[in-house]
Amino acid sequence: MLLELSNDESRVLKDAVDSSLQTLLDEIARADQREHKEALHQRYDRLAALQRRLEPVVESEQVYA
Repeated sequence: MLLELSNDESRVLKDAVDSSLQTLLDEIARADQREHKEALHQRYDRLAALQRRLEPVVESEQVYA
């Protein structure tokens, strides 16, 4: 799938992902149940991968992510 974004949209999306990653780190630290903690880690890993893919797009101001 190809998603076309404006420069501003790319920055907003990256900011949202960054914020979500920080929130997930807090949730992971507070999670007691192993299964819940593992699910949060999986979500974190997926978002971190997305963050890495967005980084060069936002830095170079391309319109594709």
